[in-house]
Order: sequence, then structure tokens, then C-alpha cells
Amino acid sequence: MDNLSSDNQERSFLSETLAAMTQFVVTHSKFSLGFALIVSIGCVLLTVFRLEFKTDRADLIDPTAAFHEKWINYTESFGSSSDLVCVVESESPESIKFVLRNLGQRIEQHPELFENPLYQINPGDLPSKGLQYLSPRQLQTGLNRLDEYGPIYRNGRWDLTQVDLLYDRLRYQIQSRSTSYRGTDSDQYLEPLFNHAAILSTSMSRFLADQSDFQSPWPSIVPVNERMRERSQEVIYLLNQSGTMGFLKVFPVHQENGFDGATNAIEKMRSIIGEVAAENPEAKISLTGIPVLENDEMRKSQADMINASIISCFGVGLLLFIGFRGFRHPILALIMLSAGMAWAFGYTTLTIGHLNILSVSFAVILIGLGIDFGIHYMSRYIELRHAGKELEPALLSTSRTVGTGIVTAALTTALAFYCAGFTPFLGIAELGFIGGGGILLCALATFIVLPALLSRADRNVEIKQMPTPFQGVWLQKIIMRFPRAVALCSLAVVAFCASQMIQKTDQGWSSRVVYDYNLLNLQAAGLESVEVQKRIFEDAQNSLLFAVSVADNPDEARALRKKFEALPTVHHVEELASRVPAHSSKDTNLLVQSFRAQLVHLPDEVPLVRRLNPSNIGRKLEQVYVLLSRYNHPTAQGTARLLDRFLNRFESMTLEDQSRFLDEFQYRTTASLLGQFKALRGASDSTPVRFTDLPRSLTSRFVSAEGKWLIQVYPRDHIWEIGPLEEFVKDVRAVDPDVTGTPLQNYEASQQIKLSYKTATVYALAVICVVLLIGYLSRRHAAMAIVPSTVLAVCTWFILFNRGTPISVETAIGMFLVMCIGVAFVLDRRSVSHMFLTMLPPVVGGVVMFGILAMTSINLNPANLIVLPLILGIGVDDGVHVVHDFRMKKGAYKTSPSTINAIVLTSLTSMIGFGSMMVATHRGLYSVGLVLVIGVACCLFISLVTLPALLTWISNRSQTTDSVSMDDGQNRSKKRQNRDRMEAEAAA
Repeated sequence: MDNLSSDNQERSFLSETLAAMTQFVVTHSKFSLGFALIVSIGCVLLTVFRLEFKTDRADLIDPTAAFHEKWINYTESFGSSSDLVCVVESESPESIKFVLRNLGQRIEQHPELFENPLYQINPGDLPSKGLQYLSPRQLQTGLNRLDEYGPIYRNGRWDLTQVDLLYDRLRYQIQSRSTSYRGTDSDQYLEPLFNHAAILSTSMSRFLADQSDFQSPWPSIVPVNERMRERSQEVIYLLNQSGTMGFLKVFPVHQENGFDGATNAIEKMRSIIGEVAAENPEAKISLTGIPVLENDEMRKSQADMINASIISCFGVGLLLFIGFRGFRHPILALIMLSAGMAWAFGYTTLTIGHLNILSVSFAVILIGLGIDFGIHYMSRYIELRHAGKELEPALLSTSRTVGTGIVTAALTTALAFYCAGFTPFLGIAELGFIGGGGILLCALATFIVLPALLSRADRNVEIKQMPTPFQGVWLQKIIMRFPRAVALCSLAVVAFCASQMIQKTDQGWSSRVVYDYNLLNLQAAGLESVEVQKRIFEDAQNSLLFAVSVADNPDEARALRKKFEALPTVHHVEELASRVPAHSSKDTNLLVQSFRAQLVHLPDEVPLVRRLNPSNIGRKLEQVYVLLSRYNHPTAQGTARLLDRFLNRFESMTLEDQSRFLDEFQYRTTASLLGQFKALRGASDSTPVRFTDLPRSLTSRFVSAEGKWLIQVYPRDHIWEIGPLEEFVKDVRAVDPDVTGTPLQNYEASQQIKLSYKTATVYALAVICVVLLIGYLSRRHAAMAIVPSTVLAVCTWFILFNRGTPISVETAIGMFLVMCIGVAFVLDRRSVSHMFLTMLPPVVGGVVMFGILAMTSINLNPANLIVLPLILGIGVDDGVHVVHDFRMKKGAYKTSPSTINAIVLTSLTSMIGFGSMMVATHRGLYSVGLVLVIGVACCLFISLVTLPALLTWISNRSQTTDSVSMDDGQNRSKKRQNRDRMEAEAAA
């Protein structure tokens, strides 16, 4: 009873202000409840009609950040949508093409949901202008080579294409040049002839082995690379190199409002895929892409959050009913929380005006933290009622005692969240600002709504009808009897967990707590869109992620392409500028016209030439074989061996088979040369290439309305992992400092998230320490500790800044905090020690949590990193209430039953609320629930075991010291009295 008496209660301006507020609320309970109801309804209506939702991940990033400004500039020119990617897998390339056409035709019927589908490329008029893609030098070289064939196409001497004459001409030219060019330089003049002999001989040998395998024996007149050959095809489909995987890309139309985003387009796409898959069972059709990954994550997390919320509500409600042994008081606490939540939503609407995909979770956070204030208030109120106090005095005493702890806990927790507002990541900054204000409003609801509700609900309730909450008597007894042993054992557990956080490696000491950057590891296991992305990377060496660079003109785009392709971390580059001639039409026009003019009179049919004599062919080949065998050139030696094998096989054939083979080969040889002439004539349109000649499916993607040219840079490695991503980002930025794209956004955002949470934690720790010092020190001592430290820290920072050696903000804060604590320690050691004791649950509990994470190999990630400010807030809340309970008592410390009950209930409600997310299939949400349950449990252990044991041990030592001092004083007083008596007797 003495621990609850008013004599032991610290009177202060704050406690008396809270008591006066409670007096007003209880006296005017109807007015207070009516006012709270009206404000709540107004906030709800304001939220319904004014609160907006932003679902784009780009909304989480500060638009003034340098890297994000590059992304904004890119999206303004080319749009912000990423592709939906349909993946068709089959053993038959023709089957894949058929399915892609079917999918594309059905998608094109829904322009309201899909934009710019790309599954095939129709080359249009480009093949007829193919020669314009060659340089003037290449064209001139081609004309010179073409002129060598002049007797054939100009004079109609197609008999010159006879194989025996070709070998005769090659033998004559080799002998002639060998005579003309002697010495070491002869190889460079003979090599073209050796190559022609090799091509001709290889063609004959392959055709003899397989009549369906014919390779043209004529060297190319003009150089034609693979890209030009690709353009000359009738239709190009998006297939992997092996032809087992095809792709269809399309932009989804996003919904402007709400959280639907691309949901409607994705749902329709899956419906179309289902229809086509049913009609083509031989092909496997899957859907992936960045919008699909984000949509699947959003929908999974929404479904999981609904399930978690239901479980959380039932679990928290059941726990409150069990903890308070009744229904009335838990319902009152939930009503108070509802009012605080309504006010928080109104505050969010008025200040920020919107929620993003991070800050939308603030409601769950407030449910876990906001209910704590009501639990602490009611626990002390019920304890006072059981101690014999009537309704109104109990409410006043509750506000006067535990109310100060609630205010301190609310301020420290809110400031911990507000510190996130100073971080660079906008999503976390907005969450911190909303969460901090929401916590303060829930604390305000505790002093306005809850006392009014209790004054109405318990007006006619007798003391014996009040519930008897859990009191933790056994825990009190153990700590009271063995405080030193309990403290040392719990600290040994802390030391063991701390030792598990680090490990020794060959490079030195390193942390065992790993931060996982891979966003795919947050998705639900076995998700189709994730598995398909992995298969695309493995089977097609392609990635959904690519960097983008923007060029002002085609020449710049081609130059950037070459630089990007030279990077070791780049797999391939896609752009449209290579489909535009690199040289001006003025430089190539006359040369291209020359090709057309020379090849204007080509025969429509393959000209007939005389039949070849097998014995004559054998003799000619034998002569070439003997000639080539004399040269040490590797091509000559290889061709000689090839001719030897050919002659051996040719001679083993019957005369009839030899004649049939030679007739067919001769016909194809003449036809292939005529075909090459016709291809050159067909590609000799000298009309300049226009932008409209390019395929629309590509121009709409790679060229903006302002004339900007896009370059897509695809990585060689799997850049969802941070190591390859860092190398890729470093390399592409070395080529173009303004490069942007999803990989760079992911990289910068992940760095900002990690830095933001660390910065917010450092700031919050400093602010909490200062607030606790202000709360524990007298006003005079607080001013003496804070004001000079602030002035000195600012002056030091200013002097260093002017000298050109600025220090970081974190260093300045640390310097201020050290000075502030040092001065406070000189003025009032007791208050400083209480501040450090209050910080034990969040700091030491955090150490235990990280030790457990290291031992169980649970990684931190961008989702569960929110545990840092939450654990800090929850731990400080517990520490504040325990230390306030300690400061209100005299003599040996014993934790109040109400404090034990409140901390147990608040911790368990938080564990149930956050732990309900462990039912989620979304691995990010699961990890948030798991880490928070571990963290809250660690704070609970430190708050109810380690901290009370230390406080009991300290109070016992202080009491022993006081007793010894009192005994010594009494003995000295008795001695002094005896001496005075003896002196008086002597004087008498």
C-alpha cells in the first residue's frame, strides 16, 4: 500500500497538468466524449474524400534526388511503364511463332488495357534499301568485286560459272601471282585465292556428303553481317537463340487512382493466356515482367495483410480479455484506440495528403503501439481501485503517476519516428512523419477519451467487481530474493548473444547478420512470375532488368552502343539507331545507283550451261590439289586435304552418280550467283531511308516524340543480387553518367533504405536520450546541461566548416550528446543513470535480437529493416514505465503488478499483432513478423527480468548504505551525549 501512496509520487508540472486535464474530462465526460466523437467523424469523412493513394514504387523516392531526376526525365520522354512479358516455351519454333501471333492478335483487340504489343518485327521497306547501310568504302569495294563478274552479268557469259573453269581460273591466278610476288609478302596476295578455293571445295565436299546441304561457292560481293541478314527476313520473331522460347512484350495501361495499378491489364492477359494455352497444349505459356512481379507482390501482401489483420484482431482482443479478466475494460481500450486511429488518419490527410506502399502500414503500427498507452493507463487504474481508491481519485492518481510515463514514452517513440523524416528516402520519411504524429494522437486520446469512458462505465461498479489482472507475483518474488543472480544470469545471456553477432574470417572480423538486397527473395516461394524470370535468364540469357541511356541522335546512340557492348558486365545492347544508315544518303546515293544500273539486265531464269565431264573435273581437281600442296599456308594445306578426301569419295562413285552430282551442283552454283546478283539489285533502292520505313513496333519504343533515341543495356549476370548489380551500375555509369533504369533505381533505393533506417536509428537514439534527460533532470539542471552543449557543438561545427574540414551531422550529434551527458552526470548522477537504465530494453534487447538472428541465419532485408525504429520505440516504452515505477517508490524496489501486467500485455499484443504476419506466403511480410516477434520478446525479457533485477540490486545496495550511515550517525550522537553528560557532571 505504501508504494501507491501520494507521499511516494513525484509531483511535477507535467503530473499536475495531466491530473488537471483528467479532472476536467471526468467532470465533463459527456462533453469530452461528444467532442472526441465529432472530431473522429470529421477525420473519417476527411480521410474518405481527401486521402489519396500512390502505388508506384517511384513515389517512395525523393523527386529531388539526382538519380531520380534522371529517371523522371527518361519517363517523361518514353513513359514509365515496364513490359508485361508473355513467355512461350516449346520444342518447335514454328509452334512458338503461331502461339505468339495468336496472343498478339487477341491483345491488339483490347487497346484500353494494352499499349504497343511487340512480338514480331515486319521489316517493311528496309530490305530494298539494304545497301545504304554500308559505308561508301564498302560499297566501292563491292563495285570493284562486282566488276570482276562483268563478263557474266553484262555479256551473258554464264558458262564462266562452270566448276571446271572456276578451278582452272583459280589455278592460273595462283601460279601467276606466285611468279609475280615472290618473298615473304606473297601470302597476302595469294590468301584471297586460297580462301576462294577453300569456299568452292568446301561447298562441293558438303554437297557430296548431303544433297540437302548446299553452301554457295561464291565469295560475298559486299560484306553482309548477321544483323543485315536478319533485316532481310520477311518477319522477325522474338525468340531465344535455340528457338525454344519466344517472347511477347506489351505495356499495361495503369489505373490512375487506388491500388489497382496494372491489375486489370494483368488479369485480362492471364485470361487470354488461359484461352490460347487451352487451344495449344503443346506450348507452355507464362507471364512475367516487372509490373507482374510488383502486382503479384502487392496482391499477395494485401491478401496476407487481410488474413494477418483478422488473426491480429482476434488475438489481441482475446489477449486483452484474458489479461484484464473481463470484457468491459478491453472494449473501452479498443474504443480509445479507434478514436486515436481516426485522428491519425485525419492528421495524415491534412499534412501529407496521401499514403504510399510503405506508409499504408502505419495503421498496423499504430494498432501495435497505440494500444500500449491504454493498457498502461488501465492497469494502474485497476491496481489503484483494488488498493481502495474511489473512481475519481483513482483516475487522477493514474494520470498523475503512470501518466508521466505514458507522455515520456509517447514523446520518445514519436520522436524516434519523426527522426525518419530527416532521411533521404521519401517513403520512410513520410512513414516516420505519419507514425510519429499518430503515436502522439493515440497518447492524447488516452487522456481525453479513456478517462471519460472509465468515469461513465465504472460509475456504479464496486471495488470488489473490478477485474484482477495478471500480476506476475512469482517473477516479483524471484527478483526480490535473488536480484544479483538474476541480473548476472540475464547479462550472461546478453553477452552470449552479442558474441554470436560477429565471426572471425581470414579478412578479419565480420558481422554474421546479413542484409539481403535481393527483392525476389521477398516474393512468395514458387511464384510463377519469379520462376519464369529465372528461366528466362538461364535459357535465353536475358533479364527483365536493363539500364537505359538516352542519345540525342542516331550517331550518338551507335557510339554508346559500342561502348556499352565492350563492358564485361553487359550481355547485349538493344537500340534502333543501328537500323538507320550510319552514313548520309548523299555519300552513298551514287554508289547504290551504280549497283542497280549494272544489274538491271539479269535473266529471270537460271541460265543453262554445258554438262560437266566427270573425268575432266577429276583431272582439274587433281591439278589444284597438287598445286595447293606445295604451299605452307594453312588455308592451302587445309583445302588440299579436303580435295584429297573429296576425290577419294568421288572416284568411288559410279559414272552415273558422278554426272548426276555434277549437274545438280553446277545448277545450284549458277543459281546462287544469280541469286546474289538479284539480292544486290533488290537492295539497291537509293531513296533515302525515312523514319516511317522503320517498324512501328520499334520506333514507338526506342524513339521519343522529341527525337531522343533509347539504348537498352542488358546485364550479363543476375543483377537481383547486390554484387553483380554494383559492378553493372559502376560499369554503365563509366560510359554514361546519366544512365538510368530499373536496376539503377533498385540499387539507389536499396542503398537509401538501408542508410535511412540507420540514420533514423542514430538520430532517434540521440533525441530519446535528450528527452529522457529533460524528463529526469530538474528544469535548472536540464537547461545547464543542454544549452551550453548545444552552443559548444554548433560553434565547433561552424569553426571546422570554415576551416574546410566539415564533420558529418552524425558526428556533430554524437559530440553534442557526449557533452550533454557529461555535464548532466556532474550535476545529477542519479538522473543520468536512470536515463541509461531506461535505454537498456531497446539497446540491449536489440543486441540480443541481432544475436538470435545471426544464430538462426535470419537475414535482414528492405522489408523487415523497419524493425529498427519499431523495436527502439517499443523498448523505450517498456524502459520508461519500469524506471518511472522505480522512481516513484522508496526503499527496496519491487516492480508494481500494474507495470508487470501492462508490459506483458503490451508486448504480447505487439507480438500477436506483428506475429500474425507470419501466416503470410509473402516472404517479406513473413520476415517482418518473425523479426518483430523476436525483437519484442527480447525487449520484454530485458524489461521484466534484467532491468528490474538491476534496479532491485541497486536499491538494496542504496538501502544498505543508508542503514549503515544511519547507524553510524546514531552511534556518534550517543557518544556526543555521553561526553556532554560527563563534562557536565565534572563541572558540577
